[in-house]
Amino acid sequence: MKKLAKKYGLIAFLLSLALGCLIVVPNIILGGKSIYTLLSDFNLQQIPFNKVMNEAIKNGEFWWTWRNDLGSNFIATFSFYNLFSPFNLIGFLFPADFFVYLVGPIYILKYGVAGLSSYLFLKRYVKNPQYAIIGCLLYTFSGFQLTNILFYHFHDAVAFFPLLLYTLDNLIYDNKKGRFALAVALCAFTNWFFFIGQVFFLIIYYLVKIFIKDYKFDFKKLKMIIIEGLLGTLLAAIVLVPSLLLTLGNPRIGKHWKLKNAFIYSDSSRYLELLRAFFLPPEIMHSKALLNNVDFVSLELYLPLIGFIFTLTYLLKHPKKWESILILILIIIMFVPILNSIFFAFNPTYYARWFYMLILIMSLASIKALEEKIPLKKSVILFISGAIIYFLILLIYSNNHQVVYNSRNLIYMVTLAIVNLILTFGLTFIKKEKWKINTYIILIMLSITFSGNYVTYRYKFNQFKVDETYYNYLMGNIDFNLEKNTRYNTNNCLLNISYLYDMKNVNSWNSNVSNSANEFYQSYGYERYVVTEIPADKKLLNDFLSIKYFIDCGDANLSKDGYQFYQNKIDYNIYINKEAKPLGFIVNDYLNEKAFNKLSNEEKLETLNEKVVLNTKQIKKYKNLFHQDEYYTNTDFEFGKNSFTSTIKTNQDALVIYTIPYDKGWKAKVNKKRVPVEKVDNGMMAIKVAKGTNKIKFSYFPYGLKIGLFITAIALVGYILYQKSKFFL
Repeated sequence: MKKLAKKYGLIAFLLSLALGCLIVVPNIILGGKSIYTLLSDFNLQQIPFNKVMNEAIKNGEFWWTWRNDLGSNFIATFSFYNLFSPFNLIGFLFPADFFVYLVGPIYILKYGVAGLSSYLFLKRYVKNPQYAIIGCLLYTFSGFQLTNILFYHFHDAVAFFPLLLYTLDNLIYDNKKGRFALAVALCAFTNWFFFIGQVFFLIIYYLVKIFIKDYKFDFKKLKMIIIEGLLGTLLAAIVLVPSLLLTLGNPRIGKHWKLKNAFIYSDSSRYLELLRAFFLPPEIMHSKALLNNVDFVSLELYLPLIGFIFTLTYLLKHPKKWESILILILIIIMFVPILNSIFFAFNPTYYARWFYMLILIMSLASIKALEEKIPLKKSVILFISGAIIYFLILLIYSNNHQVVYNSRNLIYMVTLAIVNLILTFGLTFIKKEKWKINTYIILIMLSITFSGNYVTYRYKFNQFKVDETYYNYLMGNIDFNLEKNTRYNTNNCLLNISYLYDMKNVNSWNSNVSNSANEFYQSYGYERYVVTEIPADKKLLNDFLSIKYFIDCGDANLSKDGYQFYQNKIDYNIYINKEAKPLGFIVNDYLNEKAFNKLSNEEKLETLNEKVVLNTKQIKKYKNLFHQDEYYTNTDFEFGKNSFTSTIKTNQDALVIYTIPYDKGWKAKVNKKRVPVEKVDNGMMAIKVAKGTNKIKFSYFPYGLKIGLFITAIALVGYILYQKSKFFL
């Protein structure tokens, strides 16, 4: 039986791999240029981020990155984008520029791993492992996976998640020590943010199975679960500690719940969206058919070919089984905002990016219903009735709200849902089990191939050919050839140019930037969500942030905003900012931060260029440094690897301001003597210098990394001792 299970495990992996090829390879071939591209997030985030990660690790810039916003902690910035994922490590084996050719094959491998890991979990619960193959295809290529093809880093979490349940079952059912801890560590290393949600799911999973007595409560086993869970988490402390320290300052995390919104979605269409996910195939996030034109919350549940039918069938037949109770609990969680948020650290911003966990249990319930040959008649009637009622509700809702945004895509979705329902019901008439299983596998694979290519087609703006602008951008074919030791800003350009062209560009699209950068932006009223876009007409702010060059990729005239035309390069114009502050400057006056906060936003920008904003303690310490006759020269500034150097000549003792985000990891030396680094201007750095020539060097080591490394080392020793111990056997 074990040999048979291994054989089917290999089949699950190879089938998933083959389906990945059928979705990805046509795009590579028909797209030309031998690269895999989509649009938006995929081209402008996933590919550039992986290139930067690759380059930084190889050239030693793995503590601080200058390419993100005003600069930020490298590990904390990119751990959310799977910096330590095994799939990323594969890419690091190749040159950074080669990633555009690797991204397609790595995507295919992710599908293969997701198929294998889900098969390992599912096979325990069916007698015939062939049903587990069906289940793994349902999970690996669900509507959630296809819709989220834009988000390359989501798929790593989906690929490894089933291993958490598989190894937990191993521990409880089979007394296999150590595997669960490693699975926990793997998921935490891969994507710490998704890992938070996975931990909450594990708790619910365990409690439900204990309640139903599918797991027999054993205090000794509970201790093992807790110990292995802690060991696995602590093994990843080297990633978790610096990442959490950065994330705690993210404004998206700092939002608070309002009592009403905690239990009722403020947008009534959210309920209709949730119901839609049960009835219809996946939407296209940038061009949706129903309820919203654009929505990137990942709200999809549809299983290939069979949809929700077999899950509903199992719920009706076995309402008291653990799978049914777990599914019902998760559905309730979906419809209650604050409960939904437990998978995202209680963030009030709505996301459905935990649905892959529910989908795994839906896939399990579906294959169990299929194996048990439970009649579909009752569930089909109930499903069709529910769908009719749903569309009637939509019709009523349309009296006051726009409902249909893309009629062509809606027709496609409804047609596909009807065809799938007919095929699913029709297959129940096949009596021979072998023929039925094989037919299901074939039709599911055909459905996945069709839907996967359709989604890809839609995400390519209805064409497969790679856009030349995207291609030149991704391949680094744009020749900027400008100064390295200065800052840039861009106008009308593709986002994240800095990641591909080693520019210190304040314009960035990344969920994670320095906490101090966020604090600075908020201090003058700029609400940064995921993108930093400081327009050219914010001249005073660009001056303060040392933006020396402004690159316009359109036909805007930036001269009217006070910039001087510098040169033209093919498709873009470069302007120089003569009033830009140097990276390292001195002002002759100060303002208390409480007084600063009372100013209008425009007054704040004027103040920043003339005065330094200090707190009360700093004023007492440094107020004697400000002189009207003070002058200075900045002879040089150079960005380094996890560092920067500067030389300042001044006729008085003074406070030098650097428009680089403050971080506890920064250490400064002036003429080789350590000096304290102050946080000024609501997020920037400053140090005291003496009269004369000051050679300054700042060096960076991530705050929290040492303690994280220490915890990881201790956890590794603890894991080895735990494995060798016979106490828990």
